[in-house]
Amino acid sequence: MGDAALAAPIKKPERTLYAAGGGRKFAFAFVFLILLPFFISLPPMLFWRLSQGVWTGTFGLLVLAAGFTVIMFLLFIEVMHSLMTRIELGENSVKMTLPAGRGPTPVVRYRSHDIPYDQIKAVETRREIYGGSMAPVLLQGARLVLKDDSAVKLGYVSEANSDPCFPYPEIAQKIAERAGLQVEHKGNVRRSLQKKYFGLKKEFLAEAAGEVPEAEIEALNKSHRKWVMRIIGLLVGLMVLGIALDIAYPPSSGLPPALTSITKSIMGSATAPAASPAKKK
Repeated sequence: MGDAALAAPIKKPERTLYAAGGGRKFAFAFVFLILLPFFISLPPMLFWRLSQGVWTGTFGLLVLAAGFTVIMFLLFIEVMHSLMTRIELGENSVKMTLPAGRGPTPVVRYRSHDIPYDQIKAVETRREIYGGSMAPVLLQGARLVLKDDSAVKLGYVSEANSDPCFPYPEIAQKIAERAGLQVEHKGNVRRSLQKKYFGLKKEFLAEAAGEVPEAEIEALNKSHRKWVMRIIGLLVGLMVLGIALDIAYPPSSGLPPALTSITKSIMGSATAPAASPAKKK
C-alpha cells in the first residue's frame, strides 16, 4: 500500500496543435482577394488587344500577365497551406492534414491521416541541398515510416528561415518521444529540382544527386556568401555609376536620365551645331 501511495502517477502527454494563426490566414487571404479582380481583368484586356490588332504595349502586358500569374499561383498555394495544414499530437495518435504533393513546396491536394503511435516504425529527418554555390537552398525534411513500410511526409523547413507555425524537425522529435523512438537522421542529400519535379533524365541534370559531407556544405555556404557579396557590390557600383552620370550629364530630353547621359556621351560630337559660313565682304 505504501509503495502504491508513493508511486507517482504517469503523466499523459498533452495535446499539442500545430496550425497557422488567424493573422496569417487573414493576411494571405486578404492579399489574394485584393489582387484577384486585377488578375481576372487581364485575359479580357489581352483578348481585346489581340482581336483588334492593337500591338502597342501588348508585349509588356503579356510579360505582366505571366509574372502576375506566377505571383497569384504562389499566393494561392500559401492560402491553401495556411487554411488546410494541421497537425494535432493527441494522447494515442497523431492527426494530420498535409499536402499530398511531392517535393518541398505545398500544392493544392491535401490528405488527412490518423496514425496511432504504436504503428510508427521510425521517425526520420534529413537535409536536402538544392542548387549550386551561387544560390544553394538547404531544407530540413521529416517523415514517418509506418510498420507497413509506407512513408508519410511531414514537411520541410528552410534552415535560413524556419516556419514558426510548422517546425517540422521539432514536430518529428515530439512524435518520436510519444512513440518511444529515436529520431533517425539520414544525412545530407543533394537533390535536383529538374529530376524531382519534372522527371528529366540524368543527362539533363546539371549535378548528380547523392550524399553530401558536412565539409562540402560549409564550403557551399562560404561560396554562397562570397557570391552574394559580389552581387551586392555590383549593384552598388552600378547605382553609384548611374548617379555620377546623372550628375555629370543632367537630362535634357524625355529619355531616362541614364540613357540620356550615355546618348550624350556617345553622340555629343555628332549633334554639335555646324559652324556658320563666313560672310562675304
